[in-house]
Amino acid sequence: MGNILNKASAVGLILCALLSSNAIAQSSPSKRVEGVVEQVLTILRNESLAAEARRDQLKTELGKVFDSRAMAQSALSTNWRSASSEQQDEFQELFRQTLENTYIGRIEAYTNETVEYRAEDIDNNRATVETTIVTAANEIPVNYKLRLRSDGWYVYDVEVENVSMISSYRETYRSVVRRSGMDNLLSEMRKNVEELGAASGS
Repeated sequence: MGNILNKASAVGLILCALLSSNAIAQSSPSKRVEGVVEQVLTILRNESLAAEARRDQLKTELGKVFDSRAMAQSALSTNWRSASSEQQDEFQELFRQTLENTYIGRIEAYTNETVEYRAEDIDNNRATVETTIVTAANEIPVNYKLRLRSDGWYVYDVEVENVSMISSYRETYRSVVRRSGMDNLLSEMRKNVEELGAASGS
């Protein structure tokens, strides 16, 4: 009887966690962004975490809200359609790691600053959430672009000081593919991901 109750309790806890996660995903775009940003800042401010553990937790949180497939397709642009399915899969994974490292690297510099949530603009299944990092010296606008999927709102681009992270990579990737092909782009991305991982200690 005790084992049955223990199993029932465990199942109940799992269901509660799943329902909670789903509720967050289905919430408004601004609540979605605020939830992940505050969680990221909480992790960054946790001094008891080792560097590698901190980065792992940060990547887990970002993985819950970043639409890695949509971001990869947008970054590769027209070259996505001409890439093989294997190339698409590898590019998506490498680009996910690249974006996570870039975003974490930028926000780490503002660990102890204040984030203000300024505005939310929804247009059908697209939304923009405007935030500002307030420092002692200035204010840095960071805008999140989201799209509504069947399971909630997901980020497909981040603009830092009005510069799109996706667009900046798109131009670079287009140039590399034009010059030396898709396989060479993937090779360069592998090296960059390894170097970023080594530099961050993850």
